[in-house]
Amino acid sequence: MKAAVLLAAAMGLTWACGSPAEGVFPDEIECVQPAPVATSQRAPGSVSPQAYTARMRSSSDTIERLRSGLRAKYAEDTFYRREAFRPDFAAYADETICTAQGMLDLTAPDARFEKYEADLDAALTALIDHTRAGREAVRARNVSDYRDWFKGADAKIAAVRTAANAVR
Repeated sequence: MKAAVLLAAAMGLTWACGSPAEGVFPDEIECVQPAPVATSQRAPGSVSPQAYTARMRSSSDTIERLRSGLRAKYAEDTFYRREAFRPDFAAYADETICTAQGMLDLTAPDARFEKYEADLDAALTALIDHTRAGREAVRARNVSDYRDWFKGADAKIAAVRTAANAVR
């Protein structure tokens, strides 16, 4: 009987640790469309090349700022046990994904930007996939997958930065 009581108590503790009631992980948000980019005066209705490249650069800056903000709050290569970490990470991931998706959704002004857009789109897609994998690792409390995300996050962001700044 004593063993049964100890087993029940241990199971109760197990259920209490990491149970869904401890904090529900937020669903990924639906991205809103960013503000439109200025149009060209030479070709009304088409995106201005200068506005297009400026948006890409400023959006890549935003992605870097988001990462810096998360790093400032959670600096070490660890999966934090603090309750605030999981929703903070979800918010970081959502903002990063939406910023990158907004960049992907913007079409280049003309054929001169074909290679630029292809390279940038590849970097953005890799960042989005990587960020979603990190979000899933945090949701599932998978420390190994989180470490994989942590190791690759800065390289993915650097690739976006390089691609966004590749056009002169």
